Amino acid sequence: MKDAEKHVVLVVDDSATAREAVRDTLECTGLFRVVTLESAFGFIRTIREQDPALILVDVGLASMNGKKLVGLGRQHAPRRTCIVLYSGRSAEELSADASECGADGYICKKTTDQALVTQVQGLLGIKQQRRG
Repeated sequence: MKDAEKHVVLVVDDSATAREAVRDTLECTGLFRVVTLESAFGFIRTIREQDPALILVDVGLASMNGKKLVGLGRQHAPRRTCIVLYSGRSAEELSADASECGADGYICKKTTDQALVTQVQGLLGIKQQRRG
C-alpha cells in the first residue's frame, strides 16, 4: 500500500516509549502511517498538514491536559477525524474522561500489539484483514 493510501494516525504522548510502541505496532500492519508529537506544540499545524484519520491523545500530557487537547482537535480537525484518549488510567476513568471531553473513545496503554490494531481498525471502520 502506498503511503498516500494509508490511514494517518497522530499520536500525542510525552512518553517516547509509548509513541514508538504505537508507531511500530500500527505501521507493521501496512495500513497506517503514524505521525508523533511529544507535546501539544505544533498540534494544530500537524493536523492541518497530515490530515489524520485518528488522533490518540495522552491524557496526562505535561504541556497541556489531554482532555483540553481533544477540544482543540475538535476545533481544527476535519469532522471525520476520530479523537481518542490514550492513557495508563483504568478503563473506568478513561471512559468517564472520554465522555466528559467529547472524545470518540479511549484506548488503554496496556493494550498491545494485535489488540491495539483491532481497536484502531474498529474506530476507523476498517475491516479486519487476515495476516499470513
